[in-house]
Amino acid sequence: MTKNIFTLAFVSLLTVSGFSQEKRALIIAIDKYEPPPNTRIAGTARSLFKNLDGCVNDGRAIQSIVVSKFQFPANKVDTLFNEAANRNGIIQSMNDLLEKSNANDFAFIYYAGHGSQVPNSLAREEDKKDESMVPSDTWKPGVQDIRDKELAKVYNAFLDKGVKLTVIMDCCHSGSLSRGPNTPGQFRFIADANYDAKDASQPTPPETRPEGNFLIISAAQDNEFAQEQRDENNIPHGAFTIALRQALEQQSVNASVINLFTSIRAILKSNGKKQEPVLGGKPERQQQTLFGINKGTLPDKSLIAVSGFEFERVFLQGGFALGLNKENELVKFKGTDTLVKLEIDSVYGVNKSRARIVKGNIKDLKAGELLEVTNWVSSSAPLLKVYIPAGKMNYSAITRLAGINSELRQSKKIKWVNELEKIDPYTTLYFDGEKYRVNIDGKEVAAPGSLNTAAILQLCKQDSSFYFELPVPGELTEAIKMRLQSSKNKSIVVVNNIADAQYVLYGTIDENGKPAYGLRRTQTSARDSLESMPVQTKGFVLEDGSNQAAMSVSENLYEYAMRLSKIRGWIQLIGPKEGESNFPFHLEMKNKTTGSTITNNEYRVGEQVAFHLVANDGYTGANKVKRFVYVFIIDKDGNMTLAYPDADAGNVGNQFPKFENFNLVKDVFLFEGTVSEPVGTDNYFLLASDEPITNYAMVFNQEGVRSAARGDGSPLGDLLNIGNEGGTRGFNKSVSNWNLIKLSVKSRY
Repeated sequence: MTKNIFTLAFVSLLTVSGFSQEKRALIIAIDKYEPPPNTRIAGTARSLFKNLDGCVNDGRAIQSIVVSKFQFPANKVDTLFNEAANRNGIIQSMNDLLEKSNANDFAFIYYAGHGSQVPNSLAREEDKKDESMVPSDTWKPGVQDIRDKELAKVYNAFLDKGVKLTVIMDCCHSGSLSRGPNTPGQFRFIADANYDAKDASQPTPPETRPEGNFLIISAAQDNEFAQEQRDENNIPHGAFTIALRQALEQQSVNASVINLFTSIRAILKSNGKKQEPVLGGKPERQQQTLFGINKGTLPDKSLIAVSGFEFERVFLQGGFALGLNKENELVKFKGTDTLVKLEIDSVYGVNKSRARIVKGNIKDLKAGELLEVTNWVSSSAPLLKVYIPAGKMNYSAITRLAGINSELRQSKKIKWVNELEKIDPYTTLYFDGEKYRVNIDGKEVAAPGSLNTAAILQLCKQDSSFYFELPVPGELTEAIKMRLQSSKNKSIVVVNNIADAQYVLYGTIDENGKPAYGLRRTQTSARDSLESMPVQTKGFVLEDGSNQAAMSVSENLYEYAMRLSKIRGWIQLIGPKEGESNFPFHLEMKNKTTGSTITNNEYRVGEQVAFHLVANDGYTGANKVKRFVYVFIIDKDGNMTLAYPDADAGNVGNQFPKFENFNLVKDVFLFEGTVSEPVGTDNYFLLASDEPITNYAMVFNQEGVRSAARGDGSPLGDLLNIGNEGGTRGFNKSVSNWNLIKLSVKSRY
């Protein structure tokens, strides 16, 4: 019944849009891999078939998004979940999608599940392995994985027909632990297959085809795990799909793939994950929209379908996946007038919610009708989740370990490191709260029975890098928990499971060999030093085991937790973009010397760049609602700096759109500058509001997080205090009278 309701709704919507090409999708998601009870499995490498938690949630979320946001007709979005996603079912469904697709159509394949590798003695690759998708019936004798070479042939068949194909994969295709301290969690990787494919074929990689009709986005590189995590609503998903979903909420349907991909990476990193998503496709394809649909063809809004009624309540086919929260309001319009208005009172999952009537009559609604969201409600999720390891040692025991660490630093056998932003250590020794663990070149080995300098050095390779992370003393554990829990800043929470955290309390030694403590990402990678979220903060020396010393360090750690929450809050924030309030402009960078547009979201130190406000394709100026525009930057320390307008310019020239002789000015210069050190990711935020911010020169120039932005008590005023002391995550709901546009740019030498 649910599927039929969606079908009616979106077939009618497709007719209204006048879009000629067909859009079809196949969504594959597998959580259940374990064989039936008492099934005997041969004792080979592929003998454990671990279930996953979040794949079907991912599939349902993506299904909801493509239908509601990208207007795929619901009857043309096929799903294969769990047992249905067996090898034959997957291959048959792909072939069915291929058969139904015609030239100039759009096709989309999404997969969430285990990834693996298959030995291939005839492969040209050095490792003699093919990457693979693992079907749900992999436990059955003779059932083979679906290898990348098989998939490439299928993808090429779509391209041969002139179909524009987009593929998204949230799985591992290989797997190795990262160097450095490892975070436990659920990974989408299963052991290699136990047969030889013996396939010498070399199909053309579809992403290299000259037509440029193929795009693939993968969750992780082939030497990384793709991890699962719980989202802000405590629902398990793939870490990559969480970032994808949030990026799709933030970005317009007209956003280029490269901008969307940049947003995915920024969110994934802000969630503490080291995995590196991969984008494949011709450069011209990366400048198009996600599915290659022409910009301006789709309205930039999500339309939510009514699914049914019960006791004067309306059930909706939309939930967390579409960014819906309690108190969101939806409207059925009659012309320009409101016929019925609803307010959401419960959100049940990724694609289901319930609303009550606040205006009009429930009898004026029917199943399958589309409702428009007309207000904005912030998520109530915390901005930063911190894990504090159990403090099972006292300060005197920690000082003994600090002494060992000092001796290791002086050793000529190893290259001692404590800055994880600079190097991924070859050998890592750390305490997981229960026992010592050792990671050598991404592989875990047993820790020495007696922890001393000589025993540790025996584990180390000559001239290799070494990192020793000190445990946290009980005195500091209690002090920092008390400081965070006593704070009025509800945007920072302490979690009990390290897999749920973005940052963890860690220990090292200072230049004098004393214990020092800071916050580090739960998953560390030196290459992430160029990201906007730091790999680790500075360490603060714990002078002794007194409560006073512990409280002093905890105060500094609280300061940095607020800074991290501020950066992450702005990266994660999803502003309103619905209805007439949509702001049809975007930020664009240009090389000042050549005048060319910078399209890869990167610039070099010393390069002169200019920022312009450019009208989106298709916008003619028909909507002349004026917006006041402000552009600001947030750095790694949580400092906010105004970029536009000038502090003394006033709210005069910063209103958009602008017209000359009644014609829309489509490209307006805002500000310029020279890229300077340090290198990293610079986050530019454009806030467009229908009301001026009178004290903008003050609120957009904030050093750190200790002073509030002095908002006026309005939702927008509260918004400007994200991450600050006294700030809050629970903003009031507001009308959709402001917009937030983000641009993340990586600077390099």
